[in-house]
Amino acid sequence: MASASTAPVVEDITEVNRKFFNEQAENYNSVSHQEVIQIVGDELLKRKEWSGVAWDEDNTRLLDYACGTGLISKILAPYTKQLIGMDLSEGMVDLFNKSVQDQGIPSEEMRAIVANLCADELDPVLSDPDYHDFDAAISTFALHHFSDVPLAINRLVERLKKGTGVLLTIDFRTHDPVSPHGTLSHSQHQHSDQHEHHTHENHPDNQHQGLEESEGSENTVKLRSGHHTVTHNGFSEEDIKRWYGEAGLVDIDIVDVGPGKGVTMVVKGPTGEVIKMQKSLFLAKGRRA
Repeated sequence: MASASTAPVVEDITEVNRKFFNEQAENYNSVSHQEVIQIVGDELLKRKEWSGVAWDEDNTRLLDYACGTGLISKILAPYTKQLIGMDLSEGMVDLFNKSVQDQGIPSEEMRAIVANLCADELDPVLSDPDYHDFDAAISTFALHHFSDVPLAINRLVERLKKGTGVLLTIDFRTHDPVSPHGTLSHSQHQHSDQHEHHTHENHPDNQHQGLEESEGSENTVKLRSGHHTVTHNGFSEEDIKRWYGEAGLVDIDIVDVGPGKGVTMVVKGPTGEVIKMQKSLFLAKGRRA
């Protein structure tokens, strides 16, 4: 089953995401965000051999696309020689680089730049050799923000080493959207004020504010809404495998990650009601042929 698109039609989704995440940058590293990223990071580290990436601190170069403030980068950096983040948001990139500097890590080893690999015309700086021939690229909870997912996958594959470079993506499996009335809907595919995202959404606007603290269960995360930045209600395994294959990737595989059957997201509806949604997470890999 194809993923349901919910892209806004009034304003370009790239600009919507850039504005939103710039607004969220200072409040981005919430406890809930860090806990969930740690969960998927640990799941990935358990599958280092499965991933097909060498994870060699003396050789491995990693691209973290839609890196945010670098939560997943911090987990993976010890297993790389060089890690470069890219993000639309200037605010996110600034915080990424400040964190790196505060730790005394040289920029040659770890840094982030403002970049949009899906732009019609790529920034000339992206032609620099530093931004090509990566041993691996990862994108964590970002695909569902992209209006053209196949294009994003293709552009990431182009940055990988031929024959050995691996693309890793972590995102939601297909799930039901939430209707404007705060109830789950199997047929509705428009934007919802309650469509939340657990790595990029800490909206300060009380109208859409969700909950932040854990409910006591390791697979429950209470977060805030970023409904207007979301373009897909998750993805089917069929879609991901097809897009990977069309981009020239081989050795494609997809596994479930996260606790139990997934992560339970808890948000507030438009009238203040609490809504719970369980979302299953996947980790996909593919090697550039």
